Amino acid sequence: MRTCLLFANTALGLCSPCIAAQEVAVKSAITADTGNGSASVLHEAELAPAGQEIGIDSLPDAPLPVGQVQGQLQPHATSPGQQLNQMPLLPPKLTKARLTTNDKFQIYVHKTFGPPAVLLPAVATGYQMVNPPSNYPRSWKDGASAFGRNYGYKVADHTSRNTAEWLAGTLLHEDPRYLRSTSTNPLGRTFHALAFTVVDKTDSGKNTLATSNFASAAAGGFVGMGILPDGYNDLTHAEQHMASEFLQICIGNVITEFQPEWGPWAKKIHLPKILPAWWVPEHPHHP
Repeated sequence: MRTCLLFANTALGLCSPCIAAQEVAVKSAITADTGNGSASVLHEAELAPAGQEIGIDSLPDAPLPVGQVQGQLQPHATSPGQQLNQMPLLPPKLTKARLTTNDKFQIYVHKTFGPPAVLLPAVATGYQMVNPPSNYPRSWKDGASAFGRNYGYKVADHTSRNTAEWLAGTLLHEDPRYLRSTSTNPLGRTFHALAFTVVDKTDSGKNTLATSNFASAAAGGFVGMGILPDGYNDLTHAEQHMASEFLQICIGNVITEFQPEWGPWAKKIHLPKILPAWWVPEHPHHP
């Protein structure tokens, strides 16, 4: 708890200029001269779906992957659906379309009850069974019942984190999607990803404290107090788990930030084709 609060106070004081600079960049792009033939926000506005406005408070598109022509809208930007990120545990892709409450609920349902939410905890449980904590009781280390206990805890941890994130984000009108940095500096982009863990965007595109991330980390950290065996269900372990949950959010943001660089490698090994269609379904968007 103390570690998370210290990190939050430090990042909150430093990250606001970093994220706010993107809003200035969007505002400048709207008023910039387009006579040099390069694509601009105004040009994107002409290609945007009808009824969709581009303004200072609107969410800008994430940077285009390497090799994609500037000014060409990404396929998911013109699609009527909200496409989730194909990589499990990563935030959804950002589009200009504003999410409705129903959109957020559909994203929550897939993240919490979809195939990744069922399969990935089983993989993590198997790894823990091979490398259990040294002082774990035998009933949590050996046999099918031990696997069931560990798997149940990881599912409860996953469900509580996503539920807390969804409830807080919906009530406080936070956008659950990630906004990539407009910088080309790797260090700046990394800092932006870490800062976005503390300060994210509202539904209208304004900066706000990422309360949903704190709620998610707290829920995942303290849910074990009612499940884990004695010696691992105390306040100290809960705070350690909370810090670990918050670190996972940071790592997920960094991975998402650099997805344009490593994404093509995933395509080269045909990962999108390996994953079945039901792994990451496309949810309908209701404007």
